[in-house]
Amino acid sequence: MWHFAVFLLLIYYLINRRNSKYLLYPPGPYSLPIIGNLLSVWMGLKNHKYHHKLWQSWSKIYGNILGLRLGLINVVVVSGRDMIKEVSSREVFEGRPDGFMYTMRSFGKKLGIVFGDGRPWSNTRRVALKYLRSFGYGTRSMEVIIAEECSELVKLRASDSGQPVLVNQMFNISVINILWRVVAGRRYDLNDDRVKHLCGLVMRLFRLVDMSGGIISFMPFLRHLVPKLIGFTEMKAIHASLQTFVKETIEEHKASIDIENPRDVIDAFLIEMLSNKENAFTEEELYVVSLDMLEAGMETVANTAVFMLLYLVRDENIQRKVQKEIDDVIGIRQPSLSDRSRMVYTEAVLLETLRLSSVAAMGIPHMALEDAHLGEYLIPKGTFLLMAIHDLHNGDLWEEADTFKPERFLNEGKLVQDERLIPFGLGRRRCIGEGLAKSELFMFLTHILQKFNLRIPHGDSLPSLEPVDGLTLSANPFSVIFEQRSS
Repeated sequence: MWHFAVFLLLIYYLINRRNSKYLLYPPGPYSLPIIGNLLSVWMGLKNHKYHHKLWQSWSKIYGNILGLRLGLINVVVVSGRDMIKEVSSREVFEGRPDGFMYTMRSFGKKLGIVFGDGRPWSNTRRVALKYLRSFGYGTRSMEVIIAEECSELVKLRASDSGQPVLVNQMFNISVINILWRVVAGRRYDLNDDRVKHLCGLVMRLFRLVDMSGGIISFMPFLRHLVPKLIGFTEMKAIHASLQTFVKETIEEHKASIDIENPRDVIDAFLIEMLSNKENAFTEEELYVVSLDMLEAGMETVANTAVFMLLYLVRDENIQRKVQKEIDDVIGIRQPSLSDRSRMVYTEAVLLETLRLSSVAAMGIPHMALEDAHLGEYLIPKGTFLLMAIHDLHNGDLWEEADTFKPERFLNEGKLVQDERLIPFGLGRRRCIGEGLAKSELFMFLTHILQKFNLRIPHGDSLPSLEPVDGLTLSANPFSVIFEQRSS
């Protein structure tokens, strides 16, 4: 039976190669029948280690529109700010991938804010933003929440000051609490074992595949043959744990809801579902929106904050410059977001952290909703489009691109906003959490360096700048000693 299936796939491949669409497809490495470029990817990763570096090496050969065939999926990698801007701004490329890896978390459907698309996505995004804002998102009350979580984090680090701390999961619960207090009306202790375990699961999930979707999206039938080998078994187990956590939260809200007095975003969605039954959101949609806010917000911001510590602990001189600015502008009072406009060096440190880390190395994939021309090529409907953000931020256009150099964002004492820096994307699919993420990073940085000097533990080597590959990039494990500053 499987021989017949392979035969049919081979016939489909040969017919497809003769199709005019295929002839206009962007150039790339030679594609084999059925598996496409998967063998080339496997071999290329042995040399380049990271997916984004492999795509970058091929783009230098084939151009800034790189055409790949990964298993059953067309994947196009676009490089350079102009091309990334064009893809981000055209409605035909606003889709999200329908590969198995992306939809297995959302009941096999395109739901939610991150991986939804079309009119349902627009509506979900609009309503979610409305409810977030009504419960303080983007307001002064949000700053109060961030400040409270920063204070709790500082207290935790004061309790173990002078001792080496493995920092790779240090910000996870703090970041969850900041948004979860608005979404679910709940905060967790920074030592809560269940939430620590949950955060560990999310981090593990983000390490299992890269942003192109991995073998589970390119050849989804393999989950029936070798589920453990391709990571399906582990993904399924992680999603089950996350589903239990989020569904328990929603059920708790349903059991105690007061229709006249919504407490948070989940309450507001549930009331909307009760009062507008004809066009109501489903519980599946509410679950996926909640999961989006739990996963995406934690992973990207927490990873970036960890990279920020990595860069600072490697360079004591930069630490001292930030601390001097904190002492001059803030003194001993609690840092505030209103301080940002007067702390240009600190802001430059944050911009340089976003540039060098580029945790969303390829952005979040787009998908062509119809056949569309891009440059001189034809992008077939259903093609996944990856954007080479890491290459844009770390390429030849930057002087000493591999060096952490905040001064590149300063000019005669003023902050420079470089248009090549787009860590949160462009266009309608630009990350809705950009403002919150920047606020969190500023507050984490100022609260920590106001109270502590960061040191590498005695005997430890300098932490590596090399990241860990995955859906997002993360730092390799490293420890820091938080040494209390003398007042």
